[in-house]
Amino acid sequence: MVEVSTPFPERKLRRKKVINTKILIKSLVYAFAIFGLLFIIFLLSIIGLLRQETGAPAAVPSSAILTIDFDDDYSEVRKDNLLTEISETRSIAFYDLIKAINVAAIDKRIKVLVANIGISNLGIAQIQDLRKAIKGFRKTGKKAYMFSNGFGPLGQGTSEYYLAGSFDKIYMQPNSEVGITGIAIEVPFARQFLNKIGVFPEFYSRYEYKTAAASLTDAQMSVPFRRQLEDLGKSIFNQFISDISSDRNIEESVLRNLVNQAPLSAETALKNKLIDDVIYRQDLFNQLAKEYHAEEISVGDYISNFSRAKASKQIAFLVIDGTINDGKSIDNPVNGETVVGSETVVSQLEEIGKNSKIKALVVRVNSPGGSYIASKEIWHALNKLKSDKKIPIIVSMGDYAASGGYFVALAGDKIVAAPSTVTGSIGVLGGKLVFKDLWKKLDINWSEVDFGSNAGILSVNRTFSNQEKSIFNKSLDSIYEDFTLTVSQERNIPLDRVKNLAKGRVWSGEDAYKFKLIDDIGGIDKSLELAKELAAIASDEKYSIVYYPKPKTLQEKIMEVIKSSPSVSINQLKAQLGLENDAFSVLQRLKYNLALPPFIMNI
Repeated sequence: MVEVSTPFPERKLRRKKVINTKILIKSLVYAFAIFGLLFIIFLLSIIGLLRQETGAPAAVPSSAILTIDFDDDYSEVRKDNLLTEISETRSIAFYDLIKAINVAAIDKRIKVLVANIGISNLGIAQIQDLRKAIKGFRKTGKKAYMFSNGFGPLGQGTSEYYLAGSFDKIYMQPNSEVGITGIAIEVPFARQFLNKIGVFPEFYSRYEYKTAAASLTDAQMSVPFRRQLEDLGKSIFNQFISDISSDRNIEESVLRNLVNQAPLSAETALKNKLIDDVIYRQDLFNQLAKEYHAEEISVGDYISNFSRAKASKQIAFLVIDGTINDGKSIDNPVNGETVVGSETVVSQLEEIGKNSKIKALVVRVNSPGGSYIASKEIWHALNKLKSDKKIPIIVSMGDYAASGGYFVALAGDKIVAAPSTVTGSIGVLGGKLVFKDLWKKLDINWSEVDFGSNAGILSVNRTFSNQEKSIFNKSLDSIYEDFTLTVSQERNIPLDRVKNLAKGRVWSGEDAYKFKLIDDIGGIDKSLELAKELAAIASDEKYSIVYYPKPKTLQEKIMEVIKSSPSVSINQLKAQLGLENDAFSVLQRLKYNLALPPFIMNI
């Protein structure tokens, strides 16, 4: 009888375990792939049916009430993936929304604008852009009304109310709440957790304010990190107080006191002049329909009626929305991944350069940064287009245009940002997570054979050697020097002044304007005005907008899903485990060397 303690049965057992594990892994991969293919076939079937049933958009009534639901998704870039093919509602980009309000202002058929808001995904910079568009609409003599059945759940409705303040009147449902509780900025710190599981974060940055890796390297917020977030939050909060005080004719001290008491009931808000009336939605719409003798039309249907005619003079509008990386752009509805690929952007810029009708380019940047190499590639392509084709480039910053996003913006003849845009973060970081102690806990031993002194420099199984650490930090120094020098040259700011403003620190658009990191305060409309001016397009001259990125073919959309079909079930599992949240998404930026510090702003 063979004893169990002898090594041979154990080896057979291990081999069986290995074989069984391989079979299990292969089975899972095949299962995910089959599931993905079946999912695609199912979607294609639905697409075919829906395309047969799709009709013409609703015509604009001769007397119309334009309705906008600000709780809908208005992403910076036009959504163009497989799911948009089967969606019952039109995907409206933020640019399209701004354009619709501007067109409605001069459209005689549109008598009044009525909007709804409760919990919105709009960023604070987008809201400031919309506030200006709404006020422009009102300057024509038309009225704009906002209805809400509650600004945020138990608070966090500050940004929603900020938008509502730009309307003529604000109506609320009885017994609802005004959640103007202010601004809270949260940052996840995982160092203690990583210590427990045996993972060592070895990251280096340039300099103290470049805190994108702090969530991994630190157990709590550092003094520089806290200082810059306090300055950023204070700037945005003061903008809210100043603007709402003016909108509602309420003293700033009184308004701050109301914020500290919020959330407030609709009835309390009415007494304190935060809103104008308490009424149910249906009653309000019935009342307005009778008053204006008009029919409702949604902003989606209204946009569908816009003419697609091209004028002899054109302005290209290119959106860079998301983390910047090498290769092709990704907009994957399966795993929610959105990446701006430098290869795709450069290709679009080359196409713009071939169109002789394009007289100017507006680049809408809404990015926390990303790869240094990819960011510089886009910056170079923009400068090449500008010099070769002699067309002006205006950069319009969205909610974020920081780090690599700011590097790209440097190519603009003019840079325009909202007062609350998060920008700057002129710095660099890099490093790796080391799993050496985790492998020990799991009884896993790694062996290494290197051909080259620094072949294993990025190995996650050990820390940097002294030589590797020196090489790695020299690389960071080189990137930082190039970044600051580029800012100095492009913005015409002395290098020593740039280095004082840099160090990885983020600024609000309002502060960035003071330091000459940007040229003007405004939104999309302001950027288009500057583009017309620099392109010598007269104020009364007709021009059209050519939007980029251009629509994808159905085949391209399908291929995006096929390439990631095994991740469908994995992402469903992540959602069930509670791993799909903001705290984890902000940490995804850490794989890039030019990225905004990870934080969540609740406003």
